[in-house]
Amino acid sequence: MTLTLIHHAANRGHPYPPGSLSALRFCLEARACVVEVDITPLADDDFALIHDSCWDNSTDGHGKVAATPLHQVSGIHYTAPGGEPVGLLGQAVALLREYPDTTELQLDLKAHARLDDDVLRRLLRIIAPVHERVRVTSGADWALRRLRAMDADLALGFDPLFYLDLPADEEPDSPPFRVGAYGYRDDHPLSVRRWGTTAEYLAARAEILAFQAPERAYWYIRAPLLARALDDGFNWIDYLHRRGAQVDTWTLDASRPEHVALARRLANAGLDRITTNDAPRLAAALEGTKVVM
Repeated sequence: MTLTLIHHAANRGHPYPPGSLSALRFCLEARACVVEVDITPLADDDFALIHDSCWDNSTDGHGKVAATPLHQVSGIHYTAPGGEPVGLLGQAVALLREYPDTTELQLDLKAHARLDDDVLRRLLRIIAPVHERVRVTSGADWALRRLRAMDADLALGFDPLFYLDLPADEEPDSPPFRVGAYGYRDDHPLSVRRWGTTAEYLAARAEILAFQAPERAYWYIRAPLLARALDDGFNWIDYLHRRGAQVDTWTLDASRPEHVALARRLANAGLDRITTNDAPRLAAALEGTKVVM
């Protein structure tokens, strides 16, 4: 078995703003196999390479990303070292075309605004030149199913974070909001009271979530959630493999020894991919595990 390491936010031990065009170019020049960047729709024409719903958190801009027209974006810069202008999906696609060695550009589509058909058609139009080398991932299963209906061949990935997660230290600002009877954040009625073992509950929830995911989608599940499920007797990785799906976990870094131990544990459980901020460093920490990055 070979474990694929994904370059989260186009990070690879460089000084550029995460998810920026410079960061992406650095990874492409290093011939990274899979690179991930976040995208958020603008008010028109394109998508910004940014994680947050507002400019204020990581740039010198202000207001909602989804309310900003394309012509205003050129004046907005990342506040991370380098301070370069915020990148656009169209620019990322043009850059990817210059580097044929990268197998996959993962676009993590953020559900900060309504992802209606117009937005999704815009996305498909922009990525058309590199369609076969793009995977669109999201927690917005409704948008992924619409993308599958629009384009049967587009590679997709589903993250169930809006439906099942671990308890948070702070009041969550997105679902799931309630901690259920089995100790997981879960707003589904199955979590209201204990009716069986925790493993049975997790198997039932996995089955429901599998119906929500689009066909042939990879799954992207937070590492602590996968580990907690294993502790509770349910191997979510094995379950998804039986359904023909690959599984990625995020985000594990070699700078934290507990992350390395967790990466080894999940790899031994059959994990296919790990999203990390420094793939070469994690590969070195996982000595003895066959990896591609």
